[in-house]
Amino acid sequence: MKGKFLILLVFIAALSSCVKEPSYPIEPVIEFKSVSNDYVYAGQADTITITFTDGDGDIGVTPNGNDNCNLCGLREGDSTCLRMSGFNVFIIDSRDTCVGTYASANIESSGKYKALSGEISIITAVDSKKCFAVPDPSCPVETFHYYVVIRDKAGNLSNIIRTSDITVDPR
Repeated sequence: MKGKFLILLVFIAALSSCVKEPSYPIEPVIEFKSVSNDYVYAGQADTITITFTDGDGDIGVTPNGNDNCNLCGLREGDSTCLRMSGFNVFIIDSRDTCVGTYASANIESSGKYKALSGEISIITAVDSKKCFAVPDPSCPVETFHYYVVIRDKAGNLSNIIRTSDITVDPR
């Protein structure tokens, strides 16, 4: 019986030594996965799902209470919104480059390796940029996309990805 137990123990040890640490860069790397709806009505929520990897395992926020930015400043080249410590997920509207700011959960590795991979879902309300008031039958349907970027706790920005096209019907 002891011999079988010893063989089992050696087998488990050998198997666990075969698991190698994932090799991801310390900057987050994201990929577009999906949008829940590619045709929405103004004010309807849509969910953007992205996948991520992060080599140093520090996805999340460290708010300091001093965040302030011009959410449409990217138009003029102002990227301070991407540095706000209370947010780490940013979606940029292709229609006007305004930035939507979001905070993910603090995602930390739970195993013996720091590297992380997973998915982040961003729920956003989609609005018409041409018709802001009460729905009007003369308002045009708009097609656009978002750009998405995330930042880790160390301040490393991910690559920028593009979603598929989304059509918003203001009527």
